[in-house]
Formats: sequence, structure tokens, C-alpha cells
Amino acid sequence: MPNPPRDYADLFLAPVALEIDQRLEDLAGLDRDALHQRVVLATNSEARDRAGRAHDVVGSLTHVLDLHGWTAGWDDRGIRLAHHTHTLVLGVPRNVVAYVEELPAG
Repeated sequence: MPNPPRDYADLFLAPVALEIDQRLEDLAGLDRDALHQRVVLATNSEARDRAGRAHDVVGSLTHVLDLHGWTAGWDDRGIRLAHHTHTLVLGVPRNVVAYVEELPAG
């Protein structure tokens, strides 16, 4: 039997997850340059390495979004939402994974 929600943050998981999932879907249709522009505009940051791009992608997905106590972070499987011991991973479109993983030119 699943655990019942323990607090208000648990009750807000569905709307938070649905909003982030919609934002991921919006990013899925973008080419590399449009995706880069969207991430930079949302985060006011232009990362130069994988960790920075992952951080900025998460920041762009959570920009002006009340997470209601949940945290969001990059996971090799997608975007991990966490609150206490509860976690949920949302899948990330291929173009977003490619953007995070892209190697520097040269």
C-alpha cells in the first residue's frame, strides 16, 4: 500500500511535476540554438561545461515556479524531484540531453 502524503509539499508533487513535464515538452521541439537561448534567458547564465549546462537546464525548468518544498536537480535519467525521502524522475527529451552532454568545440 502506498504511503499517504505526509505534508503539504507531498500534496503539491502532482502540479509541480506536471508543470515541469510541460516545460520539458516545450523544450523538446527546439533546435540546439533555440534551446540554448531559452536556457540562457531563463537563467541569465551561459555555462561552459556539462555540470553548468545541467544546472542551467534545471534552472530554466524551475524559473519562477514555486516548487512547494520540492527540489529539482539533474539526474542521468532525467530531472529528479525530491522531498525528504520521496523522489521522482521525469524523462528528458533527447535534444536536452544532447545539449547538456555536448562537448566543447575544438
